[in-house]
Amino acid sequence: MEEEQQQQAPQAVYRNEDVDYDVSKLNQEAQQAFVMLAEIQRGPLRQAEIDLNIYRAAQANYDTIIKGNLDEEAKIPVLESN
Repeated sequence: MEEEQQQQAPQAVYRNEDVDYDVSKLNQEAQQAFVMLAEIQRGPLRQAEIDLNIYRAAQANYDTIIKGNLDEEAKIPVLESN
């Protein structure tokens, strides 16, 4: 039975520099920090990444619209300096 427990995959894993750690074996403070980090990554941070992608797509689209509508009438002549 002890071998079964050792072979079971941990429920929560923290990876640091290509080494995996069983979160349940960390102290209470580290376990709570892991829970908070996971919550941030699933919630606000994930939403911020989605929002950033939306803004980047909108920026590219608006830039394409403007570039597609540039014409000679709107061009500002370059003044030659002496």
